[in-house]
Amino acid sequence: MLGGFRFEYHATSTEYVAQNRNICHRTDVEHVTSLENSEPRFSVLCEDVAVHDVRSIANAVLDRAQKQGVAITNMALNKIVYFVHCDYLIERNDPLVGAKIEAWQHGPVFREIYHAFKRWGDQPIKSRALKVDVETGDANIAALDLGDNELGYLSGLIDRYLRFSAAQLRAISHTEGGPWHFVWAHDGEANPGMRITNELIKELYSPGVLQ
Repeated sequence: MLGGFRFEYHATSTEYVAQNRNICHRTDVEHVTSLENSEPRFSVLCEDVAVHDVRSIANAVLDRAQKQGVAITNMALNKIVYFVHCDYLIERNDPLVGAKIEAWQHGPVFREIYHAFKRWGDQPIKSRALKVDVETGDANIAALDLGDNELGYLSGLIDRYLRFSAAQLRAISHTEGGPWHFVWAHDGEANPGMRITNELIKELYSPGVLQ
């Protein structure tokens, strides 16, 4: 763990997490019973590393692909965001996104991305993911707020994978001995949610298209 803080929140855990999702890439919520009264409390542990909403990264990939005339499907988008996150994690030693990564049949998947674009099926995506403002309740396009240097670096990571088809990206993600393969073929060991952790990525991921 890269360091963090614990905060006792006297309301609902989901409300706290919603308000702080932009600054916590890992949030553990533990219910705590008050000794003085029956008021529910939640002890929230957050790692103090700023990360990006995975939907904003997905939109950045779609924007980049549109500029280059590349059609992106839901399956391809999930793989590209996964690879970009992995490369960022390896090169910067910090996570790019805080969303859970799951091992599904066709490779790594972010549920937030899958559900945001599932209406497109296996057709090219022609919309952008929305994010609800917790203060106003308005749904806006999830956008990144990056300086030129950071945006240029992220664009470079994205460009590594735009040239691959969805089938090629799936095949790369299925590399034997890689994070997805390790989780998917875990020899009967319990792995709730088939989660691909950042620790596993650091251990088994090969940076770039070598993966």
